[in-house]
Amino acid sequence: MREKGLETAIRVGGAVVVTAAALLAAVLESFLVPYYIAGIAVPVAGAIAFVANWRLAALAVYWTGGRWSVVLTSAAWFAVVLAASMPTDGGSLVITSGFNGYVLLLAGTAGIALALWQYFRPRPNAEVRAARGPAAPAQATPTATKESRP
Repeated sequence: MREKGLETAIRVGGAVVVTAAALLAAVLESFLVPYYIAGIAVPVAGAIAFVANWRLAALAVYWTGGRWSVVLTSAAWFAVVLAASMPTDGGSLVITSGFNGYVLLLAGTAGIALALWQYFRPRPNAEVRAARGPAAPAQATPTATKESRP
């Protein structure tokens, strides 16, 4: 019984840590949107958003043991990005409607879409394998066929 409680604590703790990491990544990406080198817009935030959303989802599945934890990281990222996209009463805006802002939104959503597809796509032979049962164990040495027997 003690092992079950420890496993549950690890899963819940993993979900909390991964959700906090998704929130932190979204805040960092939001403030990297206006990144320019020599007057040229560099979409660093978009690249980070794609990789972070995709790999944080994989980390969430690993730590929690359930594929539904992908939704936690996705919802946390979307909440921060949507809040950063809305202007304040004073007119301040974190994610602007320029090239880098659009790249962030598109790349982050693509990373989430890839993670969702990776963990929720239909498995073509899942029902067939379940009906047949487990695969037969591999033999240590191959048996001779009828033609090769004396």
